[in-house]
Amino acid sequence: MTSFSLPIYLAETLEPKIRGRLGLFPTAFGNFGILICFVAGNLFEWRGLAAIGILLTFPFLLVIWIVPETPRWYISQRKIRKARASLQWLRGKNCDISKEMDELCNIKNSDRKLKMFTNLHLKVFVIVLGLMFFQQFSGINAIIFYTTQIFEESGSSLDASLCTAIIGIVNFISTFVAAVVVDRLGRKILMYISCIIMGNMLAILGIYFFLLKVRQVDLKSVEWLPLTCFILYVLGFSFGLGPIPWLMMGEVLPAAVRGPAASICASFNWTCTFIITKTFPLLVESIGAHYAFWFFSLIMICSLVFLKLFVPETKKRTLEDIERILTTK
Repeated sequence: MTSFSLPIYLAETLEPKIRGRLGLFPTAFGNFGILICFVAGNLFEWRGLAAIGILLTFPFLLVIWIVPETPRWYISQRKIRKARASLQWLRGKNCDISKEMDELCNIKNSDRKLKMFTNLHLKVFVIVLGLMFFQQFSGINAIIFYTTQIFEESGSSLDASLCTAIIGIVNFISTFVAAVVVDRLGRKILMYISCIIMGNMLAILGIYFFLLKVRQVDLKSVEWLPLTCFILYVLGFSFGLGPIPWLMMGEVLPAAVRGPAASICASFNWTCTFIITKTFPLLVESIGAHYAFWFFSLIMICSLVFLKLFVPETKKRTLEDIERILTTK
């Protein structure tokens, strides 16, 4: 539930000039959770990991009690006074919110349920589903979940657990790098860079495992290559294709269908995650790791075409401007 409600909350409350930077923070801290699991997994059994996960939820619960509901939600419920109070709390007591409040009050809220699958909204819906598809079919969760096993299969003498921890650190830090530049370069540029880096690294990994497993070539002289490729691959993912689809989900979905549409998109994302993580070992066993990596590399090429043809740039635009552009006939 948090995976779809938090991006919407941030999109509806943050100002356009900082929405990109702060909107990537949930992914950054999610990556921090992955890093904790990588490190703690070597120190505790599963009960200890579960206890850590429970403890980490308490600060989040405290924050929920403090922050207000979004002004846009209050307006959709025709609670204008509460919407004004919420916006004032979010912007600061000395900030003039009259202009922004007037813009929010112009949002149309009629026929919310009936608008879900109109042609104009369906186009935006498909854009978000496409981003979620390419995010997961980049193979990221298969590689994150099976990092240790992949390193062991690579024949490298480097410690697999240490390499896994390095991947977790890179995954965490690189999202903050993206947060610094996302409102300068834009969402699409970062995703272009992300997909190009990931596609190339996956192709190189495919070549490495093909030479190692099929051609039986001695690759001791380049045993550092898998770790380097994984670092750049995870860096590329965390730089763009990892956090930005979640950010854009909250930005591009129209107000009238944002809640239910986001829940469907998040469910689709987690379904893709389940499919990839469950089928990756079978894929490696049946066709080999090299073909599995090449398959994901091909998906990255397709993602570039999708980004070019269908995905809009939302940098520094208000949600109302984005909705107006995407739902104009």
